[in-house]
Amino acid sequence: MKKAWWVIVLVLIGLGGVGYWGYVNYLQPGAAQAAAPEQVTELVLVTRGALQDSIEGSGNLAAAQEMSLAFSSSGRVAEVLVKVGDTVAEGQSLALLEPANLELAVEKANLNLAQAQIQLDQALEPATAAEIAKAEASLSAAQASYARVKEGTSEAQLAQLKGNMELAGKKVQQAQGNYDRYGERMAPSLQDATMAYEAAKLAYEIAIAGPANSSLISGWNQVEQAQASLDALRAGPDADTVTAAELKVQQAQLALNQARRNLEAATLVAPFAGVITAVNVAAGEMASGAVITLADLQTLEVEFNLDESDIPLVAVGKTARVSVSAVDETALSGTVTAIAPVATLQSGVPLYPVTVQLQQIPERVRAGMSVDVEVITEVLEDVLYLPQRAVRLDGDAAYVMQQTDSGEFVATPVTLGRSLAGSVEILSGLVEGDVVGVVTEVAAADGAAENGNGMQFPGMGALLGGKR
Repeated sequence: MKKAWWVIVLVLIGLGGVGYWGYVNYLQPGAAQAAAPEQVTELVLVTRGALQDSIEGSGNLAAAQEMSLAFSSSGRVAEVLVKVGDTVAEGQSLALLEPANLELAVEKANLNLAQAQIQLDQALEPATAAEIAKAEASLSAAQASYARVKEGTSEAQLAQLKGNMELAGKKVQQAQGNYDRYGERMAPSLQDATMAYEAAKLAYEIAIAGPANSSLISGWNQVEQAQASLDALRAGPDADTVTAAELKVQQAQLALNQARRNLEAATLVAPFAGVITAVNVAAGEMASGAVITLADLQTLEVEFNLDESDIPLVAVGKTARVSVSAVDETALSGTVTAIAPVATLQSGVPLYPVTVQLQQIPERVRAGMSVDVEVITEVLEDVLYLPQRAVRLDGDAAYVMQQTDSGEFVATPVTLGRSLAGSVEILSGLVEGDVVGVVTEVAAADGAAENGNGMQFPGMGALLGGKR
């Protein structure tokens, strides 16, 4: 029983010691300040200048203008005039196709155009007196022929035809008598006489019957054709004929233009000044697809992505700084030249491609290099500013620890403006050149805070009490 009582006494004594230690370190006035003192660890200068805010991205430099060039017509390559790395001017010849077939096509198109022009000239030329006289003579002949057909055979002609038939009949009788008398050797004579008789008889019968309708129709058609030809000559050039001839000339001219373009296309030329970056064909090979790649390496740009929260802050024409990872150079100036109107989804996140073009290109900077881009989104010109870490807040009030001429630090109230990129605008309370201390919490030695040269302070309560 005595042993238990001593245990209780020892526990009470231990609890009392713990309570005393807590009072000294936490409940006693000034204990918190001693446990967490603050110290000026950095001096900053109040500066007048420009404050800038920016958005960052990264990408690779590329030529602003690059094109894979191909012949517009197929053919065998006659000559390649450039090699990789050559600098060429706009319009300079780069490669040639064999031109023989193309030149022949141009000559043929020239001949077709000349022929069409001759036909048009003939259609436009009025008839000469000789041509009209010839047409009149043709009409008269057609009319006379028709009249003869229409009148039929005369009595004298009928008598002549009848006499020819009767004479042919008598010769048949004579040939028949010789055949009867001398036999087969007279058969040819009998056959000839019989055929002559049949022909004379048919001519007589036709004459007796008069002209056939077909002969009359044919004769009249010849008259009408001759009359139409004469009328056309007297009326001058026909509008429809002239129009048709003009269309043929236009078609021939188009064919010639196409043939000339094909011949010109046999020479591949540079559409802009630049550097040859690839040659994919050699002389003697058939040209197919892109044969030469040309890039304007005097104008470089970088494309990078911004998310939907940053894109409203960027606009075409905004200034940018471009840092080239492989080149230890000052950041290069650039300008935003393009912003994609529609986002592309990457892993479900909408991203907008933005293009920045370099304003100057140092000699060591090349296409393909990795770069970091900083687009300036906002600028405050000619303002006083400090790093935000130098400003302390007490409710709605702001102050800084300003260094006096004696080296001491005094809490000085300030009026703040805009905050950009880790700095804050100072509207009042300081002037350019003032020195301000950046205060941070440090571990205090022996539970006390230093002042003077040590630049330590007993805590926020003491700092607020030292405002001027």
